[in-house]
Amino acid sequence: MSDDNVVCMVLASDSLRGTKGKLMTHETLRGTEPIPQRPALPLVGHAFDIPSGADGLLYVMKEARELGPLFKLRVFGDEINFASGLDLVTELADESRFRKNVHPDLVILRGIGGDGLFTAFNDEPNWRKAHDVLMPAFSLGAMRGYHATMLQVARELIGKWDRAAGSEPVDVADDMTRLTLDTIGLCGFGYDFESFSRDEPHPFVTALSRALGFAQDKGESIPGAELFKWKQAEQFREDVALMEGLVDEVIRQRRASGDTSTDDLLGRMLHTRDAVTGEPLDDVNIRYQAITFLIAGHETTSGALSFALYYLTKHPEVLARAQAEVDALWGDSDAPEPDYGDIGKLTYIRQVLNESLRLWPTAPAFAVEPLEDTVIGGKYAVRKGESIQILIPQLHRDPAWGENVELFDPDRFLPEREEERPVHLFKPFGNGERACIGRQFALHEATLVLALVIHRYRLIDHTNYQLKIKQSLTLKPDEFTLNLARRSSGERRLPAAVALAAGSAPADRDRPAVRRATGTALTLLHGSNLGTCAGIASDLAEDGDERGFTPSVASLNDAVGKLSAGGGPVVIVAASYNGRPTDDATEFVAWLEGLEPGALDGLRYAVLGVGDRNWAATYQRVPTLIDERLAAAGATSLLERGAADAAGDFAGTVDRWTGELWTALLEQYGTAADIQETEPAADQETGLYELQDTTDSVIGGLAARHGVQPMEVLDAYELVDMEHELGRSKRFLKLRLPEGVTYRTGDHIAVLPSNPHDLVQRVADRFGLDLDRTVRLRARRRSRGALPVDRPLTVRRLLTDFVELQDAATREQVAVLAEHTACPPEKRPLAELAAADPEAFRERVTAAGHSVLDLLERYRACELPFERFLELLPVLRPRHYSISSSAAAAPGEVDLMVSLLAAPHRGGEGTFHGIGSHYLQTVNAGDILQARVLPCSESFRLPQDESVPVILVSAGTGLAPFRGAVLDRHHTRSTGTLLCYFGCDHPDVDYLHREEFEAAEAAGAVWIPGPDLVRFGM
Repeated sequence: MSDDNVVCMVLASDSLRGTKGKLMTHETLRGTEPIPQRPALPLVGHAFDIPSGADGLLYVMKEARELGPLFKLRVFGDEINFASGLDLVTELADESRFRKNVHPDLVILRGIGGDGLFTAFNDEPNWRKAHDVLMPAFSLGAMRGYHATMLQVARELIGKWDRAAGSEPVDVADDMTRLTLDTIGLCGFGYDFESFSRDEPHPFVTALSRALGFAQDKGESIPGAELFKWKQAEQFREDVALMEGLVDEVIRQRRASGDTSTDDLLGRMLHTRDAVTGEPLDDVNIRYQAITFLIAGHETTSGALSFALYYLTKHPEVLARAQAEVDALWGDSDAPEPDYGDIGKLTYIRQVLNESLRLWPTAPAFAVEPLEDTVIGGKYAVRKGESIQILIPQLHRDPAWGENVELFDPDRFLPEREEERPVHLFKPFGNGERACIGRQFALHEATLVLALVIHRYRLIDHTNYQLKIKQSLTLKPDEFTLNLARRSSGERRLPAAVALAAGSAPADRDRPAVRRATGTALTLLHGSNLGTCAGIASDLAEDGDERGFTPSVASLNDAVGKLSAGGGPVVIVAASYNGRPTDDATEFVAWLEGLEPGALDGLRYAVLGVGDRNWAATYQRVPTLIDERLAAAGATSLLERGAADAAGDFAGTVDRWTGELWTALLEQYGTAADIQETEPAADQETGLYELQDTTDSVIGGLAARHGVQPMEVLDAYELVDMEHELGRSKRFLKLRLPEGVTYRTGDHIAVLPSNPHDLVQRVADRFGLDLDRTVRLRARRRSRGALPVDRPLTVRRLLTDFVELQDAATREQVAVLAEHTACPPEKRPLAELAAADPEAFRERVTAAGHSVLDLLERYRACELPFERFLELLPVLRPRHYSISSSAAAAPGEVDLMVSLLAAPHRGGEGTFHGIGSHYLQTVNAGDILQARVLPCSESFRLPQDESVPVILVSAGTGLAPFRGAVLDRHHTRSTGTLLCYFGCDHPDVDYLHREEFEAAEAAGAVWIPGPDLVRFGM
């Protein structure tokens, strides 16, 4: 995603205009040299030498190699300078001397984007207003909110590619463009372009493509040629009007809905006032910002993904490493459910993307201009306002990158090599405060999608593709197609299991003495514009209180002049804002810089820096400055400064640093505590959880994690004649959707179930629990897999509504059971099972469906503590069902038909009951359940053209989505050809919704075969 600084160079003819009418005479200035250039023709200059499109980019890169890191081109009386060397770019990145240049090509694009972030002039007030309003929309917290939608659209891509796998090639750049457009449309504006359900592009996309083509053609034309292209100009105006009309309608609908939330870009623009002027953005500027994000938010990201897949295809050793990383995270799951925190763990995938952006930054240039007449490179004079284009692909091939700069090598982006690299050597997102505001959004989306694709498919280069660059607004591989094959279980590298050798005993661990502070003051200070640092400081305060400290939380500015050795230790969590202190830290930093040596003697402190390594030039600048100035004033650091990178494993870094912080603080300020009161017996390992008696309960955290909402059950009844010998329960449910929630026919609904009483009672019996005991579940440390429980609840509620009790045990879990079993006859089989090879374990445990609870009941000598048992269990997850109603006929309600899953246990012991279906058997009208609507694959929807014949085939409750389709056709009085075949046990027993189907058939909406054909043994 690129919104501001990075621009596309249309490298031909008039597009190379830089300083109109200013033929420079720098060589006459004393002590300077003329900027290198080739001999030029009168009037036309170098125009006839420069090819159009991407060939023009390759030409300019060749000129940079031959003429050096700075050179000039002249085109029809205009001139433009190109810079690409590291030293020059470092100089030009100095925002005290240079700023963004809105050159003639960007002026052309103002016909589309107006004063949006990308095309605004530096002195236009709407740039600063919009930038400040929109920055929080790209904070760490905001990214968490976008993740689920990104995953939803990624699954649309996966659905399309699944249909193509093994049968036809996929057009990589085209499909990645569909994906990124739908993602920014939904995440930014709540608008679905439905790109994967269309044979032809959305009209907005068609208009955008034509408009950008016109802008590029205008930039490449000989001056005056536009007079002969009045038809194209008229089409351009019509295309812009269409785009503006769509965006205006989206804005109108949002206003009319009464929705005043600020959860997406549109919400923020509509309902957030500028902090300086107190004014909101006007509707015209909101329109320009929306169009800017819709263009820039998908063009660059789709190109980055396409280049990454190209390089992975050509470098199987890199692909193998990347697949090993995703396999280690997601294992053999055919449809993994990556959460937000997973993306930061995909460090090698991010390296692949960065190396792809190094070789082919999808927006290949940005322009700067001097604020005053100046000299660059020590010898080249440039005038105020003169355009200098930073040629990013050539900068990314500077000798500072090392040998063989054309080689694709993701290890260039290993953390230690990034630390050593000059900060201005990698510039795919532009520079300074007008750099790409959405880079973190783009990289999160790209990492997620690339990981899902390589986890699922083998990439087959069926044409032996040779890279050819296509350039419009951005760069992409041209005509790049792949054949796909689904990866098998054997191809995925499973995560390494924790194997405990048979008969071995767990190693003794040296347990540190338990320490607590006794009322020591602890000051937590934060500096952050977006709230992330303030949140971490508040979490640390809670942790400190539990460890005996007396914490206080404040902004850094509130601490000016108040720090002293007698006030206890100080912990600072701070970020930078474009290399400067955040608003709540400016006064503090100024105060620090004025302190004399020794002013803070005796003060002990710790600093955690929060930042994003993608902003390399300013990464951790302010936290580093704070750390250095505190030390210079005589304060003593408790531990090394932490650096949490929002582009990496942010949560893991914070967790590790926090652990080291408490160790250091308690060593300095803690005293030995009574072990009996503060922790379990010495021979018992401290696990993640402990139980505390209290009163009250809540399920809000779990609902928030899964995105479910309360939905009322309007009706519930049995669909099958259960008195018949063939009767097998199939239950009907009708739910009322919450305000503002919609669905489309064929969609799914995810229902958060509850564990059945009998299963919960088994846990209580095994551990001797009082199910009505009210407890508080407290996590002793942060953990991504921790249960989302932050308030009191009963043990019954905990086991019923928060944990999965029936999942098959993993090897890691079995190893833990063996570790907690002292009896040799029972320890040995558990240890052997944990150490078994994957196929044997799959057969004996996974395929047999043996859960942790099953194994605990079998091996009664296992002394696993209940808290450790909870730690082993996954969080309860929603179950998915097809919606069986018609969105056209009943837009505010959804129907379900759910078959009860009850069958002999695969392990041969008793009966297995499905958790979700058993739960839905127990709900009645008036009950409230937690659920959310999920989109189905576009391929599963009826074609919009009702003249296309459709055949529906299903069995049992598989009829659900087809009922919705038939009701759609019946509601709209369609008589298109729709044949519905479905299987049942007997037409008189479970011909589901028979009266509805017969009425629809009588109306000509569907044709259903007679009873003899309905029952055909599916």
